Order: sequence, then C-alpha cells, then structure tokens
Amino acid sequence: MMRRGSIKVIFYALSFTLLSLTTSGKEKVVSVKSSVSEKKAIDPSEYRRTLESITKTVPLSYNEPVRKMINYYLSNHRDRFSRMLGLSQYYFPIYEKVFTSKGVPEEIKFLSVVESSLNPFATSTAQAGGLWQFLEPVGKKYGLAINDTIDERRDPVLACNAAADYLLESYGMYKDWLLAIASYNCGRNNIRWAMENNPGLTDYWSLRQYLPVETQNYVPAFIATVYLMNNAKKHGIYSSEPNFGIFTKEVSVNRPVSLQSVAKAINVNLSDLCVLNAAYKNQVVNGCSSAPKKLVIPVIKDYIYSALVDECKKPGKLKYELKLDYIVPVETTLATVNVAAKASQAKYKAVNTYIMYRVKEGDTLDSIVERFNSTEEEVKILNKLKHYSVKPGMVLKIVQS
Repeated sequence: MMRRGSIKVIFYALSFTLLSLTTSGKEKVVSVKSSVSEKKAIDPSEYRRTLESITKTVPLSYNEPVRKMINYYLSNHRDRFSRMLGLSQYYFPIYEKVFTSKGVPEEIKFLSVVESSLNPFATSTAQAGGLWQFLEPVGKKYGLAINDTIDERRDPVLACNAAADYLLESYGMYKDWLLAIASYNCGRNNIRWAMENNPGLTDYWSLRQYLPVETQNYVPAFIATVYLMNNAKKHGIYSSEPNFGIFTKEVSVNRPVSLQSVAKAINVNLSDLCVLNAAYKNQVVNGCSSAPKKLVIPVIKDYIYSALVDECKKPGKLKYELKLDYIVPVETTLATVNVAAKASQAKYKAVNTYIMYRVKEGDTLDSIVERFNSTEEEVKILNKLKHYSVKPGMVLKIVQS
C-alpha cells in the first residue's frame, strides 16, 4: 500500500504501458497493444453496458485502459480469477460485514483481489504485506499489531478495518472514490502534488496522466477485476474450490497454544488452521487471561468444539500443547467433554456404559485396555476386530466398569 512498483499483481498491468526516457530525462507513457486480439474480444459496447448495470456507488467507468485490462486478464489470468472466485467465498462476507458497518462501498472489496490475490501471506518487494498490502508503518498507524509473533495485516477482519479507515479518510479529502482508491496505491502525497500542479482537476480520470504509471493502471485493474468477478461465467471462468474449509467457528484462547497441537487434537489439517489464523507468525496463539486471542477453526462436531472451548479458556503458563481425548458416553455424544485424560477417566469410571475412543498415534490395543480397565478380547469382540491391532483414527467402543 502506498508504494510504487511493489505489488506483483500490478506488474501485470504494466504490459499495457512502456516507460521510455527521453534525452532530457523526462518520462512519457507509450501505449502498447492489448494482448487479446480484437477478433476474440467481446464487443466493447457489451463491456460498457455490463459495467453500467453493476455500478453501485463507485463509478465503474468504461474506456480504453479498462477495455485493455479486461482483455489482458481474459487472456492471461483465467486460472487466477477461477481461484479468486473460490477464495472470495470465505473473504468477501468478512469484507462486506466490515464495509457495511463503516459505510464503505461494498464493491471496494475487490481491491483486495488486485492487492494480494486474496493471499494473506502475500508480501511485496517493498515489504507491504497481507490481504490489503499494508507497509508496516502504515499498518501500525491504523492499529495493526506487527511484531515477532503476530502480523495482523494477515487477519482479514483487522486488515479490512484498517483499509476501510484509510479509504474513508481519503474519500473525505477528495470526495471521489476512484481517487481514494488511487491513493491506496500511490499515497496521498502523489494525489496532492497532482492536484496542486493542475488546479481545477479534481477527479481520477482528469488527474490520471499526472499520477505514477503504476497508479495509471491501478484503477483500470480494479474496474476490470470488478467486471470479471461479476461476469466470470460469461467468459467461461468458473470458481475453483478453495483448499481450506470456509465454514468456521471462533474460539477465545486464554493461554499459549500451538496450531499444530490444535490441529492434532481436533483432527483437522494444520494447513487449514495456518490459513485461517495467518496472523500468528510462529503458528502459536499467544493468548492470556488479560488479552485473549482469537482462534479460527473449521466447523467441527459440537462436543469437540465444547471441549476445545473449555480447554482454551483455562489460564496457563507458557505451554503450547493441547490434547483432547474424545472419550464420550454413547448416550450423550453432545455433552461437554472433560478434556484432560485423567479427568475424563475419573468422570466416566462410575458410568457403567459404553464410551467411544478415537485411537491416537502410538496407541496399541494393550495400552488402550489398560487405560480403561478392559481386556483385549472384550474390545476385539465388541468392535468385531479381525486382529489384535489398531490404527490411528479408528473409533473403538469400550465398556467401562
């Protein structure tokens, strides 16, 4: 954010302009042909009609730079937009909620596609980072924590709030949403200098030629992105499913817990947790009673979620491990589980009924029956096992006396 030549996605836009230096050292912009032939391109009037029909608050102007950008994306970025459509299922509802609460036009959510391709781990050459690509000093100015253990530029809720605040401030200065968007790329000083040197010009399109070359392509890239994200199927682009679960729950964590131990305890992919909790640099949620941290997890069964909530609420010293034993009476599978193994055993020893136990790495049938005061033969018969061996992930029915 607020830097030149630093966003990978924006470099793609520069295929439409070449910067050549004259002998006097002055810059001039030379147009380059669109990468899509006119034969393959849709009738330009269709682009115009479509943009007019989806325009809400931010003016989605149609002109030659926008046409070239749309055609460029169609020629070179079809797979990328397929991925963006899938990822947007998770990130856009978050953005929409934030923007609605702050009064930012909903369609500006597409700016995050231009900035980071909806990748929370994206980093630019200028070290801007996260979904909304904040430089560290700017991110901190807008309330984002960035240190050795956490980078809230990667948090979709917090980063979107910061982006909303910046854009609202810019709009308050210019009363022009496209200029506010342009300032997100080149910074407010460049906008101010362009206005001061060209009195009377107050909108993006009239000031465009006086802005940095990257910013000249930035707004057309935004408009082209809005167009394609709304009309992908018309061009044969279909959503690809994101590689993590988009339906989630949150847990408040009052003690340090590693994402790896959480993933193992609730039997979900560590990669899913890392994406959903991208702000935690070392894959550790450093929560404490005075400053709880948010843990986002994929939707899991109610009794496992309840157990996780109970465990994460406990105050604790610097201990990252978290173990959940899925020891649940058959009749009460939705009951809250006592998480600690010893407590679980004590709780259910007096219950003369079945329990269900999920076999963990390192378990043997002998260690399991010893733990629950049962016998190998009894467990083998009750679970119709062919052999006296068990594998991680198996769920065994065990009688407790």
